[in-house]
Amino acid sequence: MATPSRKRLGEQVAELLLAAIRLHEFLPGEKLPSERELCTRLGVNRTAVREGLRWLEHQRFIEIRRGKYGGAFVLHAPADLAVARIRDKIADLRQLLEFRAVIEPRAAGMAAERIEDVELQRLRELHAREQEELGLTRAQLRAIDVEIHEIIASASKNQYILRAVQDIRLRLAPALDVIGRSLTRRRESQTGHAELLEALGRHDVPSAVAAMERHVAATRRAIATALAEKGIELDRVRSSPASVPASAEEGTPARLADEVG
Repeated sequence: MATPSRKRLGEQVAELLLAAIRLHEFLPGEKLPSERELCTRLGVNRTAVREGLRWLEHQRFIEIRRGKYGGAFVLHAPADLAVARIRDKIADLRQLLEFRAVIEPRAAGMAAERIEDVELQRLRELHAREQEELGLTRAQLRAIDVEIHEIIASASKNQYILRAVQDIRLRLAPALDVIGRSLTRRRESQTGHAELLEALGRHDVPSAVAAMERHVAATRRAIATALAEKGIELDRVRSSPASVPASAEEGTPARLADEVG
């Protein structure tokens, strides 16, 4: 039986801000809202906001700058830091990728049946945007990718599937940080999105499922390749029982003093 946990407000602030950063609601180099605005948005006091920001700074997710143009700025995660954050969580990552391979193709199939014109139009806009050769950073491409997958999940018209896909994206973010910028990988991802959009536009359930299966598998291969270059084996099969993350969201702070991954 799970034991109830009582988290301090500062821990809750850190979790909420970390989730927003990992889902690319705030991009590297961007400034987080001011302490006063965060207090208003989150309904907490300034002490809690400052405690949460200090934890994020300690874990190198943000940099706090002083002075007239100061504030809390999101940091880019270097590859070595990204690897360090997941090195001891490979078994959980393997299970997450397996879970994703089950959930997202089914979500795409349901979306093919239920997607609305306004959702298709937004997907077309995002796909056109990601195909721009110049002017997009890796973080901006990741933000587009997050929105594409969330729209597809939302188009399933099933709130539990949408929440599952959002949770997958949150937990998968540290592994995606390991993948270096690659024109080949970018084009592979865009091709996958194009195939998905075509199937969804035809309301073709089997094609949508197959397209998402290929797309998810391609991401897994990219993660596995990036980890292998760092001497970490993702696809080794172990006979250990399924493990349950200690906290509700792997990679978010169970206590502010803990390491994040």
